Amino acid sequence: MYTLMVVEDEPLIRAGLKQYFDWAELGIKSIVEADNGKQGLLTGLRERPDLVITDIRMPEMDGLEMIGQLRAELPNTVFVILTGYNDFKYAQQAIRLGGVHAFLLKPLQYEESLTTIRECIQNLNDKRQEAQARLTLQLEAAESSQLKRNQLIKYVLEEEEPALTEESLHQLYGFKGTACCYLTFVAARVPNPSSPPYSISNRWPSPEADQLITELVNILFTSKNIRQPLTYISKSKLYAVIIIEAQDHSDFTSWDEETLDTLLKQVSMQGNASVFMAMGPMTAELAKVGMSLRLAEKALVRRYFQSDRHLLQLSPAEHVFPYSKNSALPFNEKDKSQMLSCLELGDDIQIKLLMRRLSQEMSTGRSECPTEPWLAFLQELITVTLRFAYSNGIQIEGVYSDKLLSLACVDDFQTSEALFDWLADWMIRLSSVYRQQSLPAVQQESLIFEQIEVYIKQHIDQDITLQMVADRFFYNPSYLSRLFKTKLKKNYMTFVTEIRIHYAQECLMQPHYLITDVCQMCGYKSYKHFVKTFRAVTQMTPTEYRKQVRS
Repeated sequence: MYTLMVVEDEPLIRAGLKQYFDWAELGIKSIVEADNGKQGLLTGLRERPDLVITDIRMPEMDGLEMIGQLRAELPNTVFVILTGYNDFKYAQQAIRLGGVHAFLLKPLQYEESLTTIRECIQNLNDKRQEAQARLTLQLEAAESSQLKRNQLIKYVLEEEEPALTEESLHQLYGFKGTACCYLTFVAARVPNPSSPPYSISNRWPSPEADQLITELVNILFTSKNIRQPLTYISKSKLYAVIIIEAQDHSDFTSWDEETLDTLLKQVSMQGNASVFMAMGPMTAELAKVGMSLRLAEKALVRRYFQSDRHLLQLSPAEHVFPYSKNSALPFNEKDKSQMLSCLELGDDIQIKLLMRRLSQEMSTGRSECPTEPWLAFLQELITVTLRFAYSNGIQIEGVYSDKLLSLACVDDFQTSEALFDWLADWMIRLSSVYRQQSLPAVQQESLIFEQIEVYIKQHIDQDITLQMVADRFFYNPSYLSRLFKTKLKKNYMTFVTEIRIHYAQECLMQPHYLITDVCQMCGYKSYKHFVKTFRAVTQMTPTEYRKQVRS
């Protein structure tokens, strides 16, 4: 059974479409609606519909722009355009460009429209069957039963209604009975504010993840017979599901929040990243495990409102009340105008001050409030900035970081102030690009490489990856890599190596530095590798170079 979303600004058309077909017979279990593209975007992200029928021309955001933003988040959703004759060619073009499955021409012809809808439902059925077949192949190809189990978490996260049955899961896991409960949690690894910006990866190291899971199980269960949880690591997040057999359910303790919170704080003090965790509601249905994990993942956003907590939970309102546009946090017109004015004038200080104020206003007093309005405000803030870029001919897609477009940047910070400071830096970057448009293209490109070189020199004793540089300057790493190859005729690693070796040459001119010191100062962990690289660039060893300089 599937979920349908109807996006149409005309209430009569919206209501009529909901009654036009026997949706239940077609396999639609629920219908949600929105009255414009902007609200459709928010509803789509929240409800994750399988099928979307949308008008093109609507206030605030048109249907095609909404589809463009939803497509990345809902790759398996089928989109259908509801269009009038005047937009017919527009709809056909959208289908050719991809992302749109079909169109319904107004006024609707019943048989023709029903055929189109049935084709869409069949498309959804085919996708689900393909996903089930893909899972089977993945599990068969896995080298160990543990890897098979871990693949299951990835699968339930990606699929709204997993094709996996509880019987097959229990067989894989070695359960003899069938009655089980599922306890979910999601942990995030976030760089500490004291760490140099963009200098470390927030990806989970496997030993650290395994240790956290072991300690968590020891706190939650009195029995030592609990099986190893199913786990899945994706970038900065660790997803886990503990499967509890009926006879073991009594071993589950009523967990002490403070004990878990203390554990997470202790783990955070041991490295250069902090660990935050949220637990999803326990469920007895495998079909609800994915939703439980997503609820736990959503709760991680609450660290922005509860700075003293590492164990986070959804607010009661998020369990009971659905998000509605009436609860959205307003980005008022005065603040919008001020932000656009600062972008045009290049007033970096005022951009910083405005974002600091918005950060404080949007986070204060929200410890028990739902997270969606805050995220919607953040999306609106970014959207206003993107409109400024688009209207001034600044290319965004494929050039700037996808973290901005997908709100994945929320995963990278511990505090609201740090996140909004980062967004302010991005706005200042766009403002600079806007004001440099009058310069020749060659001069604009030269400024980019000069800024990157300054950044590398500031962190030259560290391992500076392309991803870190891309994050610092808000670029898509693939675009930045192409920029080096097409404009400088060299790759990023060669660019960095030349800077490191040039700095090494400067240091070797100072007799009080040992060559081993210079090696570390330039970011090389291996002395042998340093000497080899130095020789490859200068045609002599560091010792030979120092002797030549002295003579």
